[in-house]
Amino acid sequence: MNVFYGGAIQGVRDRTGRIEVHRFLIDAIKAEGFRVPTQHTTSRNREEATKMFEKEFGKIPREGIERTIYGRNKPIDIIEGDIVAAIFEVSVPGLGTGIELAHAYLRPRMRLKEIPVLALYEKDYWPNNLSTMIRGITKEKVPSFTLKEYTSLEEAKEIVKEFLKNVGEN
Repeated sequence: MNVFYGGAIQGVRDRTGRIEVHRFLIDAIKAEGFRVPTQHTTSRNREEATKMFEKEFGKIPREGIERTIYGRNKPIDIIEGDIVAAIFEVSVPGLGTGIELAHAYLRPRMRLKEIPVLALYEKDYWPNNLSTMIRGITKEKVPSFTLKEYTSLEEAKEIVKEFLKNVGEN
């Protein structure tokens, strides 16, 4: 069973800024018996991300607009495809991550099966706190959405474990 994982890689000063967090959370998802179709958030640079994408999906277009379009469309295809849940680390603001998150929780509006969506953020990590666009998502509007704060990676791992406990049983 596939679980989509997303997290900002462009919005950090150094692409490796949150790489260990992404790796840790992806490993936590996999430890619960799920598959994570794309793990490019753990790449140190564009070349490494390209290799990860190609290993999972085959050859990607060379540099240029076709590559940009592919890099935007592939994660969306995965989110709108055969996944049972989506987990996002949202401590760092990211336009791409926000778009992916919206696609995940808006699946029912696209006549796709609703899936549980978890957004995690590290307490006090970002100086401006959490985006209003994330914090403003309510259970009344989006019942499948869960927002959780964590203070340590071990706490985040427990949140992921608890979130995934009943995923895929429906």
